[in-house]
Amino acid sequence: MSKHELEQVELTNMCAIIDEKAGKVVVQKRIKSWKGISFPGGHVEKGEALIPSTIREIKEETGLEIAHLKFCGVKDWYEKEKKRRYMVFLYSTTDFSGELLEATEEGEVYWTDIAHLPQLELSSDFAEMAEMMLSHTFSEFWYDIKGGEWMKKFY
Repeated sequence: MSKHELEQVELTNMCAIIDEKAGKVVVQKRIKSWKGISFPGGHVEKGEALIPSTIREIKEETGLEIAHLKFCGVKDWYEKEKKRRYMVFLYSTTDFSGELLEATEEGEVYWTDIAHLPQLELSSDFAEMAEMMLSHTFSEFWYDIKGGEWMKKFY
């Protein structure tokens, strides 16, 4: 059996919280590390399971309690210079309760019509992620980085 070096991985999550009756979804107008409209989410802490990390992040960023998460896929890439893979585990749910916060240090959060998502000032590549999470068109959104150019691939 050959031995290979394990890569460093940064794990994150994101969740589409969907109100099917109203045709709405919770979005966050991000103002910190990256800008634009996206679904809420955050980092997986060391030793934390993926689904509980998503439930925790959603509570912190929206005030909502969520349950019965559905796995929608993953967005990932490998940063050669940092020798690190970055992974975003994508979920959706229609099971939520509580009162939506107006904003957190990450940015404003609010309900918006699903049909209006394309007209919003979306964060970079969020349109593809939203399609993946709402329509289940593919399972992996991979960036192939060559010579500083980030090429999108979908599987």
